[in-house]
Amino acid sequence: MTASKLTYILLAAAACIFCAANWYAPLKTAAYAVDVIVLVLLIVDYQLTLDKKFISANRIVAERLSIGRDNSVELRITNEGGMPLTCKVRDDFPQAIQSDVREFDFELPANGISTLKYNLLPRRRGAYKFGLINIRYLSYLKLFWHEVKAPAQQTVKVYSDLKTLHDLSVKLSHSSELGELHQRKRGQGTDFSSLREYTVGDDSKAIDWKATARRDRPVLRTYEAEQEQRLLVLIDAGRMMASDLEGLTRFDHALNSALCLALTGLAHNDQVGFGIFADKPLMYLPPRRGKSHLKNILEASFDVEPRLVEPDYAGMLSYFATAQKGRSLIVVLSDLTDPVGSQALLTGLASLGKRHLPFCVTLKDRQVTDIANSKVVVPGEKAGVSEVDMEKAYQRAIAIDLLAQRELALTVLQRRGCMVLDCAPQELSNKLVDSYIEIKTRARL
Repeated sequence: MTASKLTYILLAAAACIFCAANWYAPLKTAAYAVDVIVLVLLIVDYQLTLDKKFISANRIVAERLSIGRDNSVELRITNEGGMPLTCKVRDDFPQAIQSDVREFDFELPANGISTLKYNLLPRRRGAYKFGLINIRYLSYLKLFWHEVKAPAQQTVKVYSDLKTLHDLSVKLSHSSELGELHQRKRGQGTDFSSLREYTVGDDSKAIDWKATARRDRPVLRTYEAEQEQRLLVLIDAGRMMASDLEGLTRFDHALNSALCLALTGLAHNDQVGFGIFADKPLMYLPPRRGKSHLKNILEASFDVEPRLVEPDYAGMLSYFATAQKGRSLIVVLSDLTDPVGSQALLTGLASLGKRHLPFCVTLKDRQVTDIANSKVVVPGEKAGVSEVDMEKAYQRAIAIDLLAQRELALTVLQRRGCMVLDCAPQELSNKLVDSYIEIKTRARL
């Protein structure tokens, strides 16, 4: 129970009267009278105020939250008494997560329920704990605040961007590209199915001349859509992926896009493997089919964090590639900002081309691009060059050099037969999925 502003005002008035009594003695009696009145009012107010047992609260929040997205939390405050209340509510949400509301001020109706909503914006994955729901309501005479601590402890997990995965799942189920791949008729795929006799209207290019010679009549080779192709998604969790980029770490941006790619592969009936590495393997799930495999990937990756170590690209890519039973599309999500690390990544990806189809995906920093494209106005010799202008010129020169090194590394990769995708984080998921569908359509694997 806490005194309200009105109580403090009454007590301050009594104190003033006591002070004035030093100069005018009869005021002492008035001061004592005021104190007695305040005490009586507090007792009466306590008796008239609704008991705590009539106030309850509960919290409604998803068990799995999405990183980098607004996640709704709902509080329901219930008043089972016959008196309306002026309330303040503060929820003990995880302090490591950003909230758009710290405290609610509202009127709780008699025998009613008030619903309060706020959003949480997590920037890191992992498990987080909620505490109590703290409720304060003003007494009948508004002299003090009653406090209620409603038990509502619970633990939630922050995963990658689940909302984007849901939207993509809906899109894939209705996409024409997916329908074409699943409904492709016999004779229109790239995997050999069987032989059959030629009929009028068939493509003469599909005639199997050896089988035709043996049977003495035209025979066609029929094909069907590729099934159970292998897709391996690897994410670099080394030191360069720990830096922030547009609100999240580079690693989290890469993980969001990697999960979208995994979902797309599973929707296309491919076997999808998933791995995270730095100087050693941090997580690996062998290729499996079925959308249920995505849940395993989510659970295995939700608490993996990048490490401040130099990745062993050659060793790790060789390790994961050796574990694959057949030719696979190996997608590596990494970064090329560091010249030494870029050279190691180039060497590791080049070694994959003999048996697999390597695909390097990198995150473009739009801030570096903007600095490189900015115009630096240098004053004339008489006016002199300010320190600010010189600093901007140096920043632009460094940005141009970084982009040049990056472009060179990507060009070398392409020349060595590695597919490349370099784009900004906000565009990465869509472009990566589109690139994968194009690979399937062109039967490059």
